[in-house]
Formats: sequence, structure tokens, C-alpha cells
Amino acid sequence: MEQPVRIYLVCHVSTVESWRTALDAPLSESGRRQADKVAPATLWQTDVHVEPRITKILAPSSDPKIRGEWLMQTSAAKWSAREPKFKECRDNVLSALSKVIEETVMVTHCMVVNAVVGAATGDDQVICFHPDDTDTTVIDKIGGRFNVIDYSLEEISDAALVT
Repeated sequence: MEQPVRIYLVCHVSTVESWRTALDAPLSESGRRQADKVAPATLWQTDVHVEPRITKILAPSSDPKIRGEWLMQTSAAKWSAREPKFKECRDNVLSALSKVIEETVMVTHCMVVNAVVGAATGDDQVICFHPDDTDTTVIDKIGGRFNVIDYSLEEISDAALVT
């Protein structure tokens, strides 16, 4: 029997601006404190590797207003109803995770975490739950399947409830 590979999906820390108004906003003071709480790579005793397939689900525009509107519509949608390029991003996320061979921590965006949880649970909603900044979702990968083991959701902020 194949041994499970544990994957920790951590939602990124807070920024000075919302995803509705900024493309790549710097960390807020709260975000800096949150980042300090997320164990640095030296404690994990490993190198940091940026995996472009799990950084974010690509929006159709870099204009924050258009992107924000698109994200709001998409958040309330089903994967099966979205355009092929969007579903390809989800498939790339799942493909990247399927190649993980050792216990791994990945810091990423809420929509990426939702893509994995949806695949694991069979939920077709783009947003099937609401992790907040630095919340961790624990996944076990066994063969080509993902199983949700735990959600370590801290307090849910108002921003996390907006879909």
C-alpha cells in the first residue's frame, strides 16, 4: 500500500490592498506579523522553491478593477462553467501537487487552495470554503488522489467571507 504524502497548503499573508484594487500589493503590518509566524525555510531545513503552477489562478486582465470584478463572478461560479483557460490553471495546480513526493509546505492563494479541496471532495464550486490569511489546509496525496485531512482555520475575517 502506498504511503500518503502530506501537503500543507497555507494561504498567503495580508497585504496593504485588496485583490480587488491591486495586482501585487506589498505586505501590510499585519501581513509582516503573519509572515513572522509562518516558519521560515531555515526551520523547515529546506530550500525555498517557487512553483509557478501553484502561485495563483490567472485572471483575464491585470487591470485591478476588471480583475476584481472577474474574481467576484468567478468565486460564485462552478469550475465546470468557467472558460477552458481557467480550468487549465486548476488542472496545472493539481498536476503540480500530484508530483509532490515528500512532505511539503506550499504558500499560495485562497483560490488555489479551493481548487485542491474541491478536487479532493468532489465539490465543483470554485470557492467551496473560506480560508483566511495564513490558514493551513492539510492534504494527503495517495497515488493520484487528494484527501483533506484537516483545516486549521483561525478566526475568519470579514474579507474571507466575501465571495
